[in-house]
Amino acid sequence: MNAKASGAIAGVLAAASLLWGPATARAYCIGWDKSLPNYDPLYYSVAHEFRRSEYVVEVKVLRETWLDEDGKPKPLEPPFQNGAKKPWGFDPYLGAYYDLRVLKSFKGDAPATLRVFSENTTARFWFDVGSKHVLFVSKETFDPPIGGNLTVDTCGNSQPLSKSAGLLATLRHIALARAR
Repeated sequence: MNAKASGAIAGVLAAASLLWGPATARAYCIGWDKSLPNYDPLYYSVAHEFRRSEYVVEVKVLRETWLDEDGKPKPLEPPFQNGAKKPWGFDPYLGAYYDLRVLKSFKGDAPATLRVFSENTTARFWFDVGSKHVLFVSKETFDPPIGGNLTVDTCGNSQPLSKSAGLLATLRHIALARAR
């Protein structure tokens, strides 16, 4: 294959990787693994994710703090893998903390602000400061130096508030049923 054809293929792959970026990453999702002994086809249903989450909240993103490989804050320094706007998997960052203002809680006695960790892998989640989301938040354990932190399952039902009308109706129904 000549250099021009290789370049064209690389360009198509880079564009495809942006199209299927972190928001829709093809990550390993435990609930979809039929080979596991406790496989549950409803694992990612809203009701199931609601039960296993520590908090189910409507939030506004206040701050994004990227972390160096030693776990200390590090400013973003492009360029990033495949021309992405932010680190993605192989860039020298552990991930990012997102500080969130809780606007409404459907489950859990959430504090006024939460900090969630997004690991720098292709399954990571990205938030824009100022954006609003409905999130299913759970506690997970990451490799040191991160350790135990709140996070969001990218295979689950968390989504931008602007796309959440149906989800919000379902959450109100579940929360009301739990209150009875």
